[in-house]
Amino acid sequence: MSLSISAIFHQTNLLLFTLFTLVLSGCSTIPKTDSQALIEQTPQQRVIKLQQLQQWKIKGKIAFIEKKSRNSATLSWQVDERQNSQLLNLTSYLGINVLQLDSTDNNHKIQVDGKTYHGSDLETLIYSITGLTLPTKALTFWLKGLPYQKDDKIDYQEKTQLPLNLSSYYANELWQVSYANYQQINGYNLATKFSIRKDNLLIKIVVNDWAIADK
Repeated sequence: MSLSISAIFHQTNLLLFTLFTLVLSGCSTIPKTDSQALIEQTPQQRVIKLQQLQQWKIKGKIAFIEKKSRNSATLSWQVDERQNSQLLNLTSYLGINVLQLDSTDNNHKIQVDGKTYHGSDLETLIYSITGLTLPTKALTFWLKGLPYQKDDKIDYQEKTQLPLNLSSYYANELWQVSYANYQQINGYNLATKFSIRKDNLLIKIVVNDWAIADK
């Protein structure tokens, strides 16, 4: 029997949402980072370093929170900026594949509930299939703490000089990104907790694993 997308990518019940909230509040496998382990860099030095990071993969949890709906899933996202390709998988807590994305250039293929969809505008395609707003293009920059547009505004932590908040008018809408729990990973200072806001939408991401290949 086939499940609908709304059934697979569940409207999270109170128990599952409470469990995910605990993960977001610190009950995850991510150790708290000692700031002494981070590399001391100016914001300019950090940007230059991170511009070299073009092949990476994250694994963790993602939640989409709105007034009338709360959806959550396990996240696996692999990006190769050199080849302009990516693989994105969202999986339910029951291990059911919610969404599987394979992109090369502007050719996007999404598999959901046994069906395959194609399109050239990824964010529109994701929304039309799932009803979810996911700014994938900008997120490939924001997750690294980099501005997507020249006029993006970044506030830095006074002590570490790492991004604390980012504001961006993306697709003519104001997005705000908050960063926490930085780790040093192969010479890069990367956040592992993100809160991404637009209007009444809050996207929370917890990264359990950053894997990078920048050579």
